[in-house]
Amino acid sequence: MRQVLNITYYETIHILRNRLLLGQIFFVPFLYTLLLGTVYIAGVLNNIPLGVVDLDNSQLSREVVTAFANSPYFKLNKQINTYHGLEQAMRDGTVRAGIVIPEDYAQKVSLHQNTKVLMVYDSSNLIWGYNTRKYAREVINSFNIDHTAAYLAGLGLTQEEVHNNMDTISLNMEVWYNPTYSYATFILLGIILMILHQIGLQSVGLTVTREKEQNSWLQFLSSSVPPWKIFLGKCLPYYTGGFFNYALLLWLASDLIHVKISGSLLLLILLGVIYILVINAAGFYISVKAANSLQVTRYIMLLSVPMFIISGYTWPSRYIPPYINKLAHLLPFTWMSEGFRLATLKGLGFHYLVSHILALTAMSVAALLPAMTFDKHRKFPG
Repeated sequence: MRQVLNITYYETIHILRNRLLLGQIFFVPFLYTLLLGTVYIAGVLNNIPLGVVDLDNSQLSREVVTAFANSPYFKLNKQINTYHGLEQAMRDGTVRAGIVIPEDYAQKVSLHQNTKVLMVYDSSNLIWGYNTRKYAREVINSFNIDHTAAYLAGLGLTQEEVHNNMDTISLNMEVWYNPTYSYATFILLGIILMILHQIGLQSVGLTVTREKEQNSWLQFLSSSVPPWKIFLGKCLPYYTGGFFNYALLLWLASDLIHVKISGSLLLLILLGVIYILVINAAGFYISVKAANSLQVTRYIMLLSVPMFIISGYTWPSRYIPPYINKLAHLLPFTWMSEGFRLATLKGLGFHYLVSHILALTAMSVAALLPAMTFDKHRKFPG
């Protein structure tokens, strides 16, 4: 055990002396999460810039305009009053959506004819597009209900009769797990896991290549210290830093950015312990095999983007081609991100995450075995 602690002390001293490495391990994950959390802190889109072209200019059409103006989801741009102006404002981004009320709107409504109000919205950004469509439907549906109720009351129906006619079929909606449709809750935790993955892999991945470049790796190869002790001594500081970051970033996301994190604390700790172990073991083995630090950086940079995309975190895995899904399930990030979401957002317990924990455990064993039994007598790459 003394040999492991000596190597750990040696590696810790190196981390403390190297300001860049120290910052990468302990400050970069925090700064990245703080920056991204600030970007996504709003969570829900409100005050979407809206232009309205009222070609009817009647009392009824103005009530439609007022309904949109009073909605917290939209912010009315009163300078737009023509279709050409709306087109130009959509092009330059002054507004993200537009309402066009036809000339015969009030007349058709008074004759109880089907009347169509044109809704245009910018879907170049799907977040804008999806939310604009959803919010516009809510405003129009609410306006239709109020107008129909007023019409029935004008026919002499009592309030109870109006209520019975309007509520023939009712729909009660409950949104589970992310009731506010918060984009921060949806995306930020996955990005945090990717930050931990890349920073941890990069830091541990440079431990041996640094020694090779300084010609000090030979002292480890020629010593009587077994490979598993070298691995433990080298990785222990990075594992400690990785788990510290894991806890810190979860606290930052929950308390400062108000991302929903529920579920069992022990389960979250267990997931973090296994996940960081996989990262450290894989990073160390990459470092043993790589010729220099440049190779390590290249390998890790190539992994980050495709790993996040194919994991199913942002796009449902059900709609990803099967052969890509099979590849994704060979990566620890896929199991960790899915299990982490089930534990934090849905609050599911150990019973529901058995497959995820077993998969991560198997991957940690698969990474630990070669990392702890590397050949000390082979010639490392020149």
